[in-house]
Amino acid sequence: MASTLRKLSRDREDVLLKFQRLIEKANHACELFRQSGDNGLPGDVYFELRVSSINLLSRLASEDSIYVHELKNMPPNAFAIKGVLEAARADYLEGFMADHRLLLSGEVFADLLVQAEVLLDHDYKDAAAVLVRAVLEDALRKLCEANRIEAEKRDTISQLNEKLYRVGTYSALQHKEVIAKAEIGNAAAHGRIDAYSAEDVTAFLEFVLRFLAQYLK
Repeated sequence: MASTLRKLSRDREDVLLKFQRLIEKANHACELFRQSGDNGLPGDVYFELRVSSINLLSRLASEDSIYVHELKNMPPNAFAIKGVLEAARADYLEGFMADHRLLLSGEVFADLLVQAEVLLDHDYKDAAAVLVRAVLEDALRKLCEANRIEAEKRDTISQLNEKLYRVGTYSALQHKEVIAKAEIGNAAAHGRIDAYSAEDVTAFLEFVLRFLAQYLK
């Protein structure tokens, strides 16, 4: 687990570094605007900043996110781009950027699990448990899709797990472990925060990391 989390942490650091560089470019663009006598901004500076920002936020939060919507529809304004980037970075750091519909790739799974680890490190076990639960549920959905198993939108983790077990995707032991570990996330999602400890959430995170490595290569 340690090596996996180190890699995920590096991925997170790379994202934050990209945010930092774009915000520095935004600051430079704002300064150029202040210094211009005609309240203008060189087109190459503006469009490089805008396109790079849209690229980053599309990958992190989808093209349908509020961040990308604002960047695509705002009039040319370096100050506004800086504001969007700073808001997005704050949301990313606090774990509020994830959209349940976006849990479709290993990169997004990794990002959320790193966020869960950070939340655990800062004693936010309940928020971490909810994030890990979301990753597990979407991992099960992807596994159903890969095995051509029909999964309804309203299927719970328990129902998805049962469908996968019935067709022999994994063993009875794995089936039972999914049930046991998912209960931690279910308790968090329903406010039963005294039903589990931070150590339980850490074990839940470790289990999901192993599950992803084994079944969603």
